[in-house]
Amino acid sequence: MNRLPIFAAFLFLAACKAPQFTQAGNKDGVAVSYRWNHREGKPSELLLKLVNADSTSHRVTMGLDIHFQALTVEQFHADTCIPAGRTFNGKLNGIYFIPQVLTTEQAKSPDTQVDLTEFTVTPAGKCP
Repeated sequence: MNRLPIFAAFLFLAACKAPQFTQAGNKDGVAVSYRWNHREGKPSELLLKLVNADSTSHRVTMGLDIHFQALTVEQFHADTCIPAGRTFNGKLNGIYFIPQVLTTEQAKSPDTQVDLTEFTVTPAGKCP
């Protein structure tokens, strides 16, 4: 029996797999993760994914530092409200950052690190 079609289908599905997010923090049922989006001819984007697994809405304040070769080159701050049971995902309906100092080549480098430096979660009655 020829297993080549099965192997080819497996390779195709593996190649189509969506990029994975890296977990940055989790507090009071709210999880933050990130991933880089590198498009040809465009600046790199840092996409954030917020997941509220809790049964109440939360106000989320976060700060991110981007380090290149152990030096902090960019800092981002965000404040948002996420309803109960919702997911905010990158450019779709979430938060993303376009670095002003970090180049695409630097963002692609293994010498680049993203650190969640501030992460506060407070209950909110209702999100606007």
